[in-house]
Amino acid sequence: QRLNDEGRELCDFVAACWCHTANCHTRIQEGKMTTVNLPADVKAYLAPNNVSIYDHLAQVLATVKVEGSADPKANFNKISREVLESTMSWRDEEPAAKVDTTAQQESRDLFKVVKSAADPVSAIVMQTERELDTYVPDMMGEAALLNWSGVSLGESEVCKVMLSIRKLATVHPEFKSVRFFGKMLGRNGDYLICECEMTGPDELAPTGLPPNHAGRRNIEKVIHHNKLKYYVCSYPGAAWTALPNVRWDQLQSVSSVRKLLTGNLKAPFASYPPFAGNTEAEYLRARIALIAANTLLSPAGYFKEVPADMDALPPQPDHAIAFSGDWVPPEAPVDLEALLKIEAWAKHYPSVDIFDDPEMVKDEEGKWDPPNFEPEPYPVRDCAAEGEASANAKPLWIGRVCAKQNKAHAPVVMRSVKFPGAVVVALGPRFVCFYHGWGDVHDNNIITPMLTTELVCPAVCADVKYRVFVPLVYEPENPDEPDGAQKLIPPVVPPAYPKEDWKTYNDEQTDLRDQMYLEQEELNRKEKEEEEAIRKAKEEEAVNTDD
Repeated sequence: QRLNDEGRELCDFVAACWCHTANCHTRIQEGKMTTVNLPADVKAYLAPNNVSIYDHLAQVLATVKVEGSADPKANFNKISREVLESTMSWRDEEPAAKVDTTAQQESRDLFKVVKSAADPVSAIVMQTERELDTYVPDMMGEAALLNWSGVSLGESEVCKVMLSIRKLATVHPEFKSVRFFGKMLGRNGDYLICECEMTGPDELAPTGLPPNHAGRRNIEKVIHHNKLKYYVCSYPGAAWTALPNVRWDQLQSVSSVRKLLTGNLKAPFASYPPFAGNTEAEYLRARIALIAANTLLSPAGYFKEVPADMDALPPQPDHAIAFSGDWVPPEAPVDLEALLKIEAWAKHYPSVDIFDDPEMVKDEEGKWDPPNFEPEPYPVRDCAAEGEASANAKPLWIGRVCAKQNKAHAPVVMRSVKFPGAVVVALGPRFVCFYHGWGDVHDNNIITPMLTTELVCPAVCADVKYRVFVPLVYEPENPDEPDGAQKLIPPVVPPAYPKEDWKTYNDEQTDLRDQMYLEQEELNRKEKEEEEAIRKAKEEEAVNTDD
């Protein structure tokens, strides 16, 4: 078959390729390619496989055909090198690290639609779907309010968190309500926190203990705190982990601890002053209670106290709070500006204030009087302390209206100064409390924990002003009876050294100690010389007087 010009050119190029790759073991004679006997290893390189010269030549020919080189025979070396560089892989090169996409996959699974219980063909419901009685607030609406305050996790992130919280509410239908508390930052990981309200605590005080026993009071005093269950996760879509219940001794010690979170709930927790817990999960739960007790605000009059009543239906053994029904949302601009003052707000979260129990004694029959403590109070606390701080030019909350041009329809934002990251946004009958921060407290004070004898080093000379110790000298009362009664000679205490200012040293400053000792010896020598000179002057004066 006759070849056209293009075919002849390509044929000559292929022939040149084989001549080049086989180290000229092939030659062209009279327009025909004659192959000499090649060694076995060379034939192996020419065999079609994934690392053969055959594959390389195929890629070179494909490159020539696609790019349409003007003179492929003359530019063969250049084209071959370009193909080699584009497909080269070093054998000692480490494989690319695998990217962990677990978080992305779990976040993606949040958007999967649960299959209906109805038969897709007959539309007959084979299994009754369980209705969700747990109240889940509109997080997208709350996020829109928070955007006015400048606090936002991002629209997509809020959507994922909302779906994740709804999934948690579906798994735990026993909760009355769930809400997004906020985000706590850590060094190696963050915590997304969900607050779940239960009808009652899931942990009761142990029986068989005295009413004032510490193990019993640690649970009874925080019964209102443990009606709130907190779940945390590191990112939307991850499994929610329940935090342990808080104890009273933990609430007493958490306020004096300042330490950043690590992001690992199982990490051992050690601090000074010591915290009454062993893991970061316990510290995080106590920290949430401390922050919530000081930053969860509601308009004054929104909640009312409901006393305990065992005769009610259903019985209510503990104090509680409920919506008052008398609160009217602000409508006029004057009422809206009143919310900018902290006195217009109240705290509805259980208190963490430290209080002592009344003294209990045993009667003649050996029974405790009274046999049990009264139910723990749950008051709606006012913000009088915060208002007093604002009056002293040290405000703990800063309020502002988000849009001054339209105050009647603008949200009111309250920001906490003591707990940076805590905000409260109110608009009409709706208000949202949110926290996003490191969990620290800002009080403009230097962080200096109280020292104890176990932590302080032994006292050294530098801890006490320099003192001169004079040995006590006794002499006999009767000179004729040296072994008789002794009397103390009043010691002559030299003036404090030095006279103008104090000098101190510790046990490690031997040079300063020796220098001070020599200076003291020199001072004593000069004082003795002065005393001797005065004595000699008096003797000479006496001799001159006798003459």
